[in-house]
Amino acid sequence: MLKFFLVIFFFSFYSCDGFRVKKYTPNEFINHAEIKKESYNKDGIEILKQLKGSLFKHQDFFNNKAYFDSTQLILDSIIYSPDFSKLAVFIIVKNPTYRQIVPDEKYDWYYDATCYLGVKRNDTINLFWMGPNFSNSYDKKELSKLIRDSYFTEFATKDTVGAFTYKYNLNDIRFWNSPIWKKIEEEKIKKKEFEEEKKNHPENVYEPRR
Repeated sequence: MLKFFLVIFFFSFYSCDGFRVKKYTPNEFINHAEIKKESYNKDGIEILKQLKGSLFKHQDFFNNKAYFDSTQLILDSIIYSPDFSKLAVFIIVKNPTYRQIVPDEKYDWYYDATCYLGVKRNDTINLFWMGPNFSNSYDKKELSKLIRDSYFTEFATKDTVGAFTYKYNLNDIRFWNSPIWKKIEEEKIKKKEFEEEKKNHPENVYEPRR
């Protein structure tokens, strides 16, 4: 039997009653948005470029000492809003097992995964790490299925503080107007203010050493 480990870190994956129950998206709200292959590939190149930058700087999801310059990033899927102004990215990370805390000598590689949300304006994409995170899988295909099951059937439930942060599954057309996007806009403003402060008054900005 294939050995398969899964750890889920993101707090919203749990409810007060324990693990989330599945909540399927009604057929009338299933998102069927499809973009041209050329645009999809172009967006994929830009997304991987940004995520590699985060990997090298050990930012966001990549704030893990196990990741290094040879860590491989695999773009599993890009999911678009009906008007193509927003997107979600399923990213899989391939890393050698000797980088694990407890490596399994039977395997050469292990896989982690997460999700980023993005706002697209023409050719510009702003990415925001969302989670949840999945780690220590030895089967990439199984991990890819697991990501979809989580985001498409278990996302529309309460978080630990009882607020509907997401409200809908990620394959629901209503997801693209859910409360999470308001939080993203707030994060964009904070990030812009931080960068301006860092540029104009670097003495007021503290960034921990990596």
